[in-house]
Amino acid sequence: MSRSWLWLALAIPFICWPLFAGLSRADIENDEAIYSFAVDRMLETGDWLSPRTTPNEDWPFLEKPPLKFWIVAAPIRFGLFRHDERAIRVWDAVFGVMALLYVFAIGYRLAGPFCGASAVLVLLAHRPLLFEHGLRSNNMEAPLVLAYCGGIWHFLTWLRAEATVARRHIWAICAYFYLGFMTKFVAIAFLPIVIGLPALLSGDGRRALVRDWRRWLTASLVTALVIAPWFVWASFTYGWFFWETILGVHVYARFTSYLDPSHLQPWHFYFTTLFLRFGESGQQWLVVAGLVTLVVLSAIRRSVEGWTIVAWAVVPVVAISLGSSKLYHYVYPFLPPLALGIGYLLALVLAVGVVPFRRWLGALEASLAARPRLARTTARPAVRRGLTLVAIGALAVAAFTIVFGSVRLDWQGLTLFKSSGLVRPLTVALLCGLLARRLSAGSQATAVIVVSSLLPVAGYRDSLSRIPLEKHPLRAARDCVLEVNRQHGQAGLYVDVPPDDLTHGVYYHFRRVRPWERAAAPDPAALGRVLGDTARPRPLLVLESTYQAFMREPDATHAVRRAPSPPLRTFPPNLVLLLPGPYARCVEADARPVGRP
Repeated sequence: MSRSWLWLALAIPFICWPLFAGLSRADIENDEAIYSFAVDRMLETGDWLSPRTTPNEDWPFLEKPPLKFWIVAAPIRFGLFRHDERAIRVWDAVFGVMALLYVFAIGYRLAGPFCGASAVLVLLAHRPLLFEHGLRSNNMEAPLVLAYCGGIWHFLTWLRAEATVARRHIWAICAYFYLGFMTKFVAIAFLPIVIGLPALLSGDGRRALVRDWRRWLTASLVTALVIAPWFVWASFTYGWFFWETILGVHVYARFTSYLDPSHLQPWHFYFTTLFLRFGESGQQWLVVAGLVTLVVLSAIRRSVEGWTIVAWAVVPVVAISLGSSKLYHYVYPFLPPLALGIGYLLALVLAVGVVPFRRWLGALEASLAARPRLARTTARPAVRRGLTLVAIGALAVAAFTIVFGSVRLDWQGLTLFKSSGLVRPLTVALLCGLLARRLSAGSQATAVIVVSSLLPVAGYRDSLSRIPLEKHPLRAARDCVLEVNRQHGQAGLYVDVPPDDLTHGVYYHFRRVRPWERAAAPDPAALGRVLGDTARPRPLLVLESTYQAFMREPDATHAVRRAPSPPLRTFPPNLVLLLPGPYARCVEADARPVGRP
């Protein structure tokens, strides 16, 4: 791996940009709001052992161990980060970058740098992994993906390591198991299975296990001892309720029945959804072909590395398909081996295809030598240099087209040059290289460009284009309401929404608008009285059905004559924020994309 550092230096900017850019440009919603609220309450109360959950702020959050909350909250508590969306999400971006670097390293070990770089690009072009409960949000997926990627790489390195350095990789694997277990509990359970199967079924693995079994035993016991304290404390504090929640409800019930009926999916959900979601970037058949290639060549070559990647891709997905509750983000930790399969296939095509390609180019150059007049003309130094420059320029145009989709040069309204495909620039490059007798020198670059055209570069560009388009209407409306409160005195918020209908995102943002006045039950008449209180105008958060009922009722049913309906904002799926009086300006608080002047 003498050139690995150069490849890493080239890859890191392309990996970091889509993960770190614009982390504050989207609202905190859904599960992310639950986890971010737990961090907020941890910082507010100083209780680091018992995170809290929404919408009941004093209820303990016992669904998962609190390691992720500690990681996010600690730098904020010690003043290293500001308490904002970027600080809450930055650790997920860090974990995501580390995971992708491990993917690159695994691909490098498997089939060289092109394999690793291709796998990383496939993952960055997979939109759900970044933007849907993924690596750019304060959820549990980023550390879990890192735990699997790091654990697999250190396992593969341990297999080939000398006894003197094997100990470090064993401890690293256990550390990543701790990260996954204390972040998402039993979701990391497939890591020991994935690395255990190749270790037990291969001769190299068994010899390494015999050599290091004492080290494995020691590291495993230490990991269990480090994991145990919080579970012991939670057991003494909450008793059987703790185990019923973390294991009975959020593991057993999810696997055998459901907590949310919308999570019920057929057995083939993960397979069909993977096919469809990879199809968004045109990679669905490459996923299938890459996995089949890995299986076949791993069997032929008896490759422990290959079988480990296959086990990583197949065993967990088959196992979780047996459960009843299914969500696509459950499969995120098992996307890297599918991307590595694509990288492996393309690296194989590149390696196998270059030799016959060079032979064909050599035959073309020999045929040129058989034409003395043409050969003498193109052998002139000036002509040869000119043809070489044109060939290099055509290859650059081809590479630019892959990265940016098209090349266009305009001057004063006239199109001087345009290219949107590979056929013409590669044809020009081959023809000029042939005439200049430089075909063999450019064959590798040409082959790389042709094979790279199969990669989802357009999907990567799509990921980058989504970053500045995200908006945060909830945060913008809340900040505007708080600003009006500061200018006109504390007015608070009237809330006519049952707790079960109040989404986690809305609660997370608007809990800072205090004090709250809560209606005991949906009441259109009470809504009219609050709106009619012109001496104390305040925003109202209500169900859309309650607001529609209020609008349909005759004025005589209200204690106060109804004024015209104030400006409002709607928050899906069914909430309305009414903004009377000075709060009307908050209707357009987020009218333009974030980050634009």
